[in-house]
Amino acid sequence: MSAPLLEARNVVKEFPGPRHGPLGLKRATVHAVTDVSFTLDKGETLGVVGESGCGKSTLGRVVMRLLAATGGQVLLDGTDVAELESRSKKDLRRRMQMVFQDPYASLNPRMTIGEALAEPYLVHQGLKQDRCRSEVSELLKIVGLSPEHASRYPHEFSGGQRQRVGIARALAVDPELIVLDEPVSALDVSIQAGVVNLLRRLQSERGLAYFFIAHDLSVVRHISDRVAVMYLGRIVEMGTRDAIYGDAHHPYTRALMSAVPIPDPALERARQRIILEGDVPSPIDPPSGCPFRTRCWRATEVCAEEMPPLTGSTEHVFACHHPIETPVDLVSAAP
Repeated sequence: MSAPLLEARNVVKEFPGPRHGPLGLKRATVHAVTDVSFTLDKGETLGVVGESGCGKSTLGRVVMRLLAATGGQVLLDGTDVAELESRSKKDLRRRMQMVFQDPYASLNPRMTIGEALAEPYLVHQGLKQDRCRSEVSELLKIVGLSPEHASRYPHEFSGGQRQRVGIARALAVDPELIVLDEPVSALDVSIQAGVVNLLRRLQSERGLAYFFIAHDLSVVRHISDRVAVMYLGRIVEMGTRDAIYGDAHHPYTRALMSAVPIPDPALERARQRIILEGDVPSPIDPPSGCPFRTRCWRATEVCAEEMPPLTGSTEHVFACHHPIETPVDLVSAAP
């Protein structure tokens, strides 16, 4: 077995929270990511799903070293990215790139698309202007845009076109890994399909690895090789795509699966949804034991006393004291 391209070991990310106590001398801690571990191989896609606020985007930024981890390690080819010097960090940016959820916010409105795409070639490769223009034209063709678009500004593009520009900018340095932070969530469904198919084609042609963050479970199923389910900063279940979508054991994963639309109207009307009661607990004061126990219909006393470890096989792990053993039934997914 070859070593993974990317490995996270017990990653923790905490932020200072609001002050409290007498005279506001104490400061709370926001536990954004807690004890997260995973691997990602070359050419593989790991989908990361969960409710808003579960720590998906924070984890992606820690992987990219846009945020420094509070604890744990992120290893790229066995090298801890937190220990890299300035010159090595520049090399890291060539190997790891990120596509953000809002393409308009990630593009400089005062720069043409051609200038934005030429910047990586100037910074990382030192190419001259004529060569940069040639590379930018080729890059635009790769992502399905016209070379004539290079003279336009970001506001002159649609949302789908801007996201293609974001993907093109990530490809400019020929990376090995791309962190995709909900790259299609702001797009129309028809545009989503085009962007997802573009990502799959580029992965096949270039051997890219994707860390794919999303809310849409149907998109994740379409593009991912493995899936990690996060809840309140922790991975509660992780496995192959077929294991997660066909044999999920964690109650939270089952609840998410029950929300996936079925294209058959008769089956969609016949099935029962799992409606979770209550709100997601605050990451400032997470529950004791299992973080999902306050909303879980299977919770018992042991769930409040002990944090369940990730257990299972090498292809499928889950953290639950009372896992669901029956296969997923998309028609009657009621508890």
